Amino acid sequence: MAGPDPKAAWRQYQAGLKTQGAASFDVKVAVAGSITVEPLEPYLGAYLLSRKFKPHITCGPFSQLRQICDDYKSVLGAGDFNAIALLWRVEDMFPDLMARSLDSPAAIADLLREVKIFADAVANLRKKFHGTLIVSTLPYPSMPGFELTEMGQASAGGLAFQAVSQFWTQEIAKLERVRLFDLHGLMLSAGLKHANDARKWQLYRQPYTEPFWGDIGRMLGRMIAAEKISPKKCVVLDLDNTLWGGIIGEDGLGGIQLGDEFPGKAYRDFQRYLMHLKSKGVMLAVASKNNPDDAYEVFDKHDAMILSRKDIADFEIHWESKVESIKRVAAKLNIGLDALVFVDDNPKEIGEVSERLPGVTCVTVPEELAELPGLLAGTDLFDVAEVTDEDRRRTEMLQADGIRQQAQEIMSEEDFRKSLNLKIDVFAAQKQHLARVTQLINKTNQFNLTTVRRTQDEVEMLAEAQDALVLGMDIKDKYGDYGLVGVSILKKQNKICVIDTLLMSCRVLGRGAEATFIAKLAEAAKSLGCEEMRGKYIPTQKNAMVKDLYQRFGFRHDTATGEWAVTLAEAPKTPEHIEAALRLKVG
Repeated sequence: MAGPDPKAAWRQYQAGLKTQGAASFDVKVAVAGSITVEPLEPYLGAYLLSRKFKPHITCGPFSQLRQICDDYKSVLGAGDFNAIALLWRVEDMFPDLMARSLDSPAAIADLLREVKIFADAVANLRKKFHGTLIVSTLPYPSMPGFELTEMGQASAGGLAFQAVSQFWTQEIAKLERVRLFDLHGLMLSAGLKHANDARKWQLYRQPYTEPFWGDIGRMLGRMIAAEKISPKKCVVLDLDNTLWGGIIGEDGLGGIQLGDEFPGKAYRDFQRYLMHLKSKGVMLAVASKNNPDDAYEVFDKHDAMILSRKDIADFEIHWESKVESIKRVAAKLNIGLDALVFVDDNPKEIGEVSERLPGVTCVTVPEELAELPGLLAGTDLFDVAEVTDEDRRRTEMLQADGIRQQAQEIMSEEDFRKSLNLKIDVFAAQKQHLARVTQLINKTNQFNLTTVRRTQDEVEMLAEAQDALVLGMDIKDKYGDYGLVGVSILKKQNKICVIDTLLMSCRVLGRGAEATFIAKLAEAAKSLGCEEMRGKYIPTQKNAMVKDLYQRFGFRHDTATGEWAVTLAEAPKTPEHIEAALRLKVG
């Protein structure tokens, strides 16, 4: 939350808006429910403020979810929403069927039919609304006959709830780009007694306690922020008393604490969570003051280790400072220091890194080791809207980068480029590419000419438009596959092709990929019937590296419009050492 009092932070923000006149918001959210959702606003707003957004929040009227699905603009207003969230409880919308379901299997079947109708209404909203659409899972009903402490509840209300909850989740899973907000799971985490407020429900149709509204606001805010903000990309780990208990150099392989009994189990479970992060695309690195042979022996020979050497993207094991180790990790992985999370048991090491590398997020191993497995769980450090194939293969691709770097060190730059056998495929993005394309559009900062952000629905609309092209770039070489690492959006305006978006991963720079991409953009522009390409450079705090990109590739600066222009005949050609192809959409 934004400070100790989210409500105060939200009031202060709103008061400031009144003095500013016409405000410019960077995220607009509408929240509606089968309950009164106004208590949620300050908590959601305060969280978004804490993530540096300038939010506007609209609270929909009580229990008009179906009307919103039919025509959201008439109910919520014609605001250009980035996200709409629908929170609902089955006992609010279908109370009679829920009551009957306790005793009648036929009533459960009728209930599922009604839920299917509502799911179809959500599908209708999905077709009309082009932002982020979020719907909640079903919390356990708060109504007579569904008391969890009642004997026999598991075979009565429990069965009915499981049937409708599972059915709803399965129906929503069939819809593309509808995100599930786990209201039920959040309530289990908080505890039903601590989450529900029976008095406020009876008086105001506000069923939850203030702390639980805060929980909802934070989690909902995390889901919205994940669409726009890059997660942390790497966890840098100490070894002794962090990945295992004890000091390997003193205790030896058989003396460290790591196994199925506490405290060794806590370290093992922590490693399991790190593997979970790795499966989501988070890289793991090691920064340890240690004898390398001793440390590697644990990875190679200890049968209780969950992590292996191949799971670690970079090892920094020596007696130099952790600050220097962390700098090397960032340089080798080609990521910013602000993308790193450092975990260590030594407060002195944590303090030094925090002071000298303020961009690094530092986390101390807890004194109570039972809390270690959940140390990084439940934080917003690694929130990602959707995990792509490139995310899952990130460590593998970086290990290939390491082999490339070794080869580069023993060759001239020209010989190295020729030896790579680069193959670049520029293609019109299809449905299976859209998640990764959207991820790059919203998360790429350095090699990004305009930094225009878009939702996946907006990208899909552009991909289907007749006067636009959404292009992806995939790169391979003899060492492996970089994956989808470049995106451009072209828009036709008469005989001019406007480069709306041009971005690339920094991992592939300096090997001819930039020239190849622009050359293929020129070919794509020609397919649109254009004679000239034009683009803008919009400076940000992070994209200075591309300020002269257009100039380097022969574009002329138009001082009247601020654009850079080049005729297609004058556009750069694909470098001779690169094999490149352009595949455009059919029709």
